[in-house]
Amino acid sequence: MNIMLRLSVFPGALYGFCVILSAHTVAQDKPSAVEKPAADAPTSSVEKYLLRFNFKEGETLRYETEQRVTQKAVAAVGAKVDLSTVKQTRLFRVGDVSEQGEAQVSMQFEYVRMELRSDDQPMEVFDTSMKESEVPTKFRAAARKLMRPAPTFTLRTEGTPVSDEGVEQIPKGGQAGFMMPLPPEPIAVGQTWKVNIQPEVRIAEGVMRKISLLRTYRLKEVEGDVAIITFATSVASKVRSPAIKAQLLQATPRGTVMFNVKLGRVLERELTFDRSVMGAVGPNTILSAKGRTTEILLPDEAEPKAVSAR
Repeated sequence: MNIMLRLSVFPGALYGFCVILSAHTVAQDKPSAVEKPAADAPTSSVEKYLLRFNFKEGETLRYETEQRVTQKAVAAVGAKVDLSTVKQTRLFRVGDVSEQGEAQVSMQFEYVRMELRSDDQPMEVFDTSMKESEVPTKFRAAARKLMRPAPTFTLRTEGTPVSDEGVEQIPKGGQAGFMMPLPPEPIAVGQTWKVNIQPEVRIAEGVMRKISLLRTYRLKEVEGDVAIITFATSVASKVRSPAIKAQLLQATPRGTVMFNVKLGRVLERELTFDRSVMGAVGPNTILSAKGRTTEILLPDEAEPKAVSAR
């Protein structure tokens, strides 16, 4: 089969702008919640920090996100390269907040721009300022999704829920992109906490398999009110199939989170990935993906109009 034709039918090859991982409730191994600090000093003399989100009824949070991804497939007959960029600004409105700090938060897109260039072809662009008739065919499905009713999330002070088995549990309706599981207890610089993530991958038409990923967070340092958290992700399951490995190219990022301990919110987040798989789209082929995503909390200002459905 021609390499370009293979890419058009291979699941997850080249044309996706992001990877969405669904969480499940069964873990293969129960990771430890919080590990000891690397330092040898007695834990009683080490300052610890309780990391918790803090939401106030009526407040708004605006996050600006940019994702750049380069995906490349190489075979004897040639190579195919896709460069994609997504820029978006999202507005989160905090509604009711319970006595326990659990908040109902709705999200709307203020601005979205998507760019895609395949090999030496002209760049295709979608922008939320476009009229419906101006939207390129490739982006029409994404444009329609932006006009759906604004989703509402239930966000907890301890972050993303984690089961007793240590599995990250994304709520059915999804969650805000800046959320993450926080350690259950106060933590010292140098300590880590771990969670399992269990996405599903396709092994055949209509046949899915759960894969276990292990994500390790570490409190690297605290500067004033800002905690600097690093994380890395690895594949915990045994995966031999190149086709399955290809579906996980973007699923094992590493990155850094800046978390304001006093305000209880993420100020900035960055994640990167750079992986390759041999034989994913046929013998003697290489499929690779390299990307970087940044997310920044914007300062308060007058609210512009949102573009998602009201």
